[in-house]
Amino acid sequence: MIIKRIEYLMRLNGNIWRILCGVLFVLLLAGCKTPGGITTTSAGIMKSEEAFFTSFVERTFRFNTLSARMKLEFTGQQQEFSSRVNLKMIYNDRLQLSIQPLLGIEVFRVEVSTDSVKILDRMNKRYMVDSYDNLKGETEIDFNFQNLQALFTNQVFVPGENEISSKHFRRFRMTKDDNTANLKLKDRNGIFYTFTANADEKLLSTNIEDPSNKQSLTWNYNDFNLINKQQFPMKMTAQLLKGNISQGTATLTFSSPEINIPLTTDFKIPSGYERVTSEQIIKLLRKK
Repeated sequence: MIIKRIEYLMRLNGNIWRILCGVLFVLLLAGCKTPGGITTTSAGIMKSEEAFFTSFVERTFRFNTLSARMKLEFTGQQQEFSSRVNLKMIYNDRLQLSIQPLLGIEVFRVEVSTDSVKILDRMNKRYMVDSYDNLKGETEIDFNFQNLQALFTNQVFVPGENEISSKHFRRFRMTKDDNTANLKLKDRNGIFYTFTANADEKLLSTNIEDPSNKQSLTWNYNDFNLINKQQFPMKMTAQLLKGNISQGTATLTFSSPEINIPLTTDFKIPSGYERVTSEQIIKLLRKK
C-alpha cells in the first residue's frame, strides 16, 4: 500500500501537488481585503491590518543555515511507520534530507535546490536527477523552491516569489476573529493559500487548496521553542486531503535544531548506480 500511495502522489503532475508530495512523501520509501479591519495582540494593542501584516512578516524566522535531526511518523489509510531523518538547509539554495529508518543507516537521500530535485536510492542502487521545472509538469505554476523552504521553516510566503516584505500586503485578503488572523491569496492558476496566525503574530498553519482537483495540503506548526532567540516549531504536521478523505498524515518532530553553522551538502553518486527518470521510478514501483 505504501508503494501505491507514492505512485498516486507522484502522478499528480501539472500542479503544486507533484512537487510538494514528491518531496514530502518520497520519505515513504523508507518504510480583496475586509474594510476597517483591526487585530488585537496578546498585549491588547490594536493594530490595523497593514501594521499587523508588516509586523508579522518582520518577525518571520531568519536563518542562513538550518540543521536538525527529525523523527518522521506517517499514518495512512492502511499503513503507518516512522523513520529518522537528518535535515540540512542552506537558505535560498538547497534542502537535503537523509532518511535513516534503521540504525542510522542512510537508505535514501533527497535534495531539492532552486533548479533541481535529486533522489539517491541506496537500496536499489539507482538515482534520479530532474529539473524543478520538469517536475512541475507542463502547466506553469507559481510555487518555487523558496516557497517549499518556507513550509519547512514556519514562514509566510507569496507563491512564486523569492522573498516576502510589507510591499506584498495588498496581495492578501485578511480576515480575523478575537484569536486568529487568516491571510489569504490566490495564485494565477486558481490555487488558494491561507496562512493562519495567532494574536502574537506567530504562524500556526499554512493551507494550500486546489479546488479544481478537490485536494488540499495543510501544514500545522506546534510546540514552539526558542532557537537563537527566535520562535521555531518543534513539531510540524502535514496532511493531504482528497475531498474530505485523508490521503496521509506526516508528522515531523525536530530534535536539536541549529542555525547559522557551517554546512556541507554533498550528493555523491556511487559508481555502478543506474540513473532513472521520475517516470521510470513510477514504473519500477508499479512492479513491486
